[in-house]
Amino acid sequence: MSTTLVDRLTRQRRLEALTMALLIVGYGGYYLCRSNLAVVTPLLERELAEGLRISTADARLRIGAFVSIGTLAYAVGKFLGGSLGDWLGGRANFLIGMGGAVLFTVLFALGGGLPIFTLAWVGNRLVQSIGWPGLVKISSRWFAPTVYGAVMALLSMSYLFGDAAAKWFMGRMLGAGLGWRTVFLIDAGILFGLFLLAAAFLRESPRAWGLDEPPVARENLYGSEGDDPRPRGPRALLGPLVRSPIFWMICLLSLLMTLLREAFGNWTSTYFVDALHLTPARAAEASAGFPLLGG
Repeated sequence: MSTTLVDRLTRQRRLEALTMALLIVGYGGYYLCRSNLAVVTPLLERELAEGLRISTADARLRIGAFVSIGTLAYAVGKFLGGSLGDWLGGRANFLIGMGGAVLFTVLFALGGGLPIFTLAWVGNRLVQSIGWPGLVKISSRWFAPTVYGAVMALLSMSYLFGDAAAKWFMGRMLGAGLGWRTVFLIDAGILFGLFLLAAAFLRESPRAWGLDEPPVARENLYGSEGDDPRPRGPRALLGPLVRSPIFWMICLLSLLMTLLREAFGNWTSTYFVDALHLTPARAAEASAGFPLLGG
């Protein structure tokens, strides 16, 4: 093997490792601006109850309402975001999700009532929904089909360990006496730093660095057209998926598991405050155990 070829392969492996690290850390960072509401819900309940002169139970119901709308927006965004990534590219999706999460988190922190909280949270969930499709799009163009399973296993750890780390970190901040708005702003600042790193070093495919892009799996639903990163049109994109029984089965399983995950993710901290009488800070740290053990 020539020295030139060895150097090229070494460079490709280093860039693959860089891409993997940026995707794992970047998507884990999303959870600073996603798990934050669950962590501060007990504090937000009290603020809303005092400001609106309602009971804490009514405040919780109102928070639950916009959390539910946000989950629906997240689901709708998966359809839009997945298709968007096929035309704009995975890198654009990934960065839009990060940048949008930063902006809506700042808006939430600066907001002073339910209308702004609702707008900011729904907007946050909507833009974040396109991040994962972007990550999958990028990884499919960087790595060969023979390692898809290993790559996706590692990338899937990002939202479990990222969620756990975010909740633990926010619990420590609350324990240090910081208010929930300050916590939101710090979360947004850290994610913005990760956004800048991804914008600087993350690339759509090895071709952006002058390297070869691996072929797609021969068994893919699109056949020879699977090598083209852009579909010919909506029918060419959606047709093979709609006709695939495996695709529909995975969608159903994902829906059911996501509903369970959303319930635990959004309300575990509040449950610990109510049932175990923990402080919001300790409840946040304790709730980090669920995604940690999941990972």
